[in-house]
Amino acid sequence: MEGLFFFWISWMVWIMATFFMDRKNKYRLVLSAWTLIFIMLSPRTLSILNFEIGLAGLFLLVSLYIVAGRLKRLSKIYFLFCSFILMMAYVTFHLFELFDPVWVIFSREWMLSFLLIYMAVLLQKNRRLRLPLILLGGIQGEVLYALILKQFSFPYTIGSLAFLDIMALSISISAVWIAVQWAVKYVESNFKHFEREKQKLS
Repeated sequence: MEGLFFFWISWMVWIMATFFMDRKNKYRLVLSAWTLIFIMLSPRTLSILNFEIGLAGLFLLVSLYIVAGRLKRLSKIYFLFCSFILMMAYVTFHLFELFDPVWVIFSREWMLSFLLIYMAVLLQKNRRLRLPLILLGGIQGEVLYALILKQFSFPYTIGSLAFLDIMALSISISAVWIAVQWAVKYVESNFKHFEREKQKLS
């Protein structure tokens, strides 16, 4: 069922932001409201210039451009450049899947998610910008892919629930990856501190 993974992850994010984040955190209300609006818009579509566009996808695109616009000049240029690379990777994957589906030997959602995550890790050192980078590259890829399919008169919905499933899976794996890296650094720092205290005592 399309959208199941997206709804599951989105409601988890909303619950964590609403009930578990520190109330003094300035991002708590923004994240909670944004996630709730995103969920409400996800089943709805809009027709623009003969393109079927999911309102959640349009909302995501506008939100990410606002985030990119608040970056410093050089960071903004590099971020948009990286999003262009991820966009091309997203479209290339879909085109290969369309014209030569034999090579997609595993679940397409998992393969595409790992591809986007791997490229985001290689391109963006700032961990906070990796998640927006994946999302922006994905939604821009949706737009470009729809433009290509229009040349062949193939119907395609930009920002559909299937797309949102892929993005939710990518964000979930990235979040787990970041959490593991943080945990490893935390353990290493505490271990080094323990070693220094041990040397002092000896």
